[in-house]
Amino acid sequence: MSTHLSKHLRTEVLRSAEEFAALEEEWVDLYHDSAQATPFQSWAWLYSWWESYGEDYELRLVTVRDGRDLLVGLAPLMLEYKRGFSKLLFVGTGLTDYLDVLIRERWEDQVSEVLVRTLGEIDSWRVADLQLLRPDAAAWGICRHWDWPQLRLWQDSSPVVDVRPWNELLQSLSSNLRSTVRRSLRRFEADEGRCELAGVDDAEVAAKRLVRISREQWRERWLETGPEHWTSRYESLIVAAASRMTARELGGISEFWQDGEVIISSFWVSGRDFIGTYLLGASREALQHYQWSSLYIFDALNIARSKNRRYLDLLRGEEPYKLRWSSRISSSYRLILGRNLAFWVPYAGYHALRLKAKRYVQSENAPRWIGRAITEYRALRRYGVASYVRSGNMADQAKAVVKNVTKAGHKR
Repeated sequence: MSTHLSKHLRTEVLRSAEEFAALEEEWVDLYHDSAQATPFQSWAWLYSWWESYGEDYELRLVTVRDGRDLLVGLAPLMLEYKRGFSKLLFVGTGLTDYLDVLIRERWEDQVSEVLVRTLGEIDSWRVADLQLLRPDAAAWGICRHWDWPQLRLWQDSSPVVDVRPWNELLQSLSSNLRSTVRRSLRRFEADEGRCELAGVDDAEVAAKRLVRISREQWRERWLETGPEHWTSRYESLIVAAASRMTARELGGISEFWQDGEVIISSFWVSGRDFIGTYLLGASREALQHYQWSSLYIFDALNIARSKNRRYLDLLRGEEPYKLRWSSRISSSYRLILGRNLAFWVPYAGYHALRLKAKRYVQSENAPRWIGRAITEYRALRRYGVASYVRSGNMADQAKAVVKNVTKAGHKR
């Protein structure tokens, strides 16, 4: 732990999991007084992530306190070392939909200024890659005080559904979707199905069920989920986060029951003005008999209305079913900071070019084989055919992936 004094504010850089854990109650208080915070900045989410993934990083958790020792700011950062290159990232990078710093209301400018000084004094990092920042994120205050190179890039999109009366929302949908939604709800009710929220005592078991059902749903399309979806540490993150966030009323698990079995499950998070749907799962039975997305969105909107939230955030990814419901698209951005042009220029330039290529692949002008080949190549590179065969015993599918990648290249 290192300490820095600046006027009336004192900063510390915490480096151990024990110090991280000990901050829980102060963190909770700061979270509730931070206007831009989302549930993904809660201690419950980030500490759960650190328990599962922290071994690959070095913690650099920056706390900011006033003269009374009140925690007024917090930057949950970590160092990543890869191939001799080090960078600062937010704790949670990769599996977290929104990232940010926490700053108590009315302290925004002072804390941002002292965070800039402290970042400049943290050793070893070459760039700070602050990802998935919402347009109103508190971390943008750092930009105003950063005198070294910086670059802002678009990173991802989240479809958003404005919360309004159910019948009014249905009228905004296409006639076909409107009919399908009503039919799915009637069928589920006729089949004597019920939807229940898992309580605090049941959250752990419900989270394990959710992971199992979600993996069942995607078993035949495993490339689309990403490799982490199938690891034990991903399951441990979901179980710990769901349990802690349920206890803190920051989230919960909705389960759709039928004949004594859960056929659809949804892990949602609760922010100041939104409900977000983080992880979903539907059994084969649900996929065959219902339009399962209509059921979970109906439930999530009911939760949002009951909590007086303004909108339902379907979180990252512009899947077609999300776009059919969405009122608008919310963008998130990455902020790349540097202290030395020699390291910042190639890193920032690479990500700027990569974004340009990504947007081309997603455009209507790009041949479809390019997108398929990239998806399959990433799965092979990051996960490996051998690993997947061992974990899923799907040798035929793994061979098909290799074949498809090869064919895609020749079709060019």
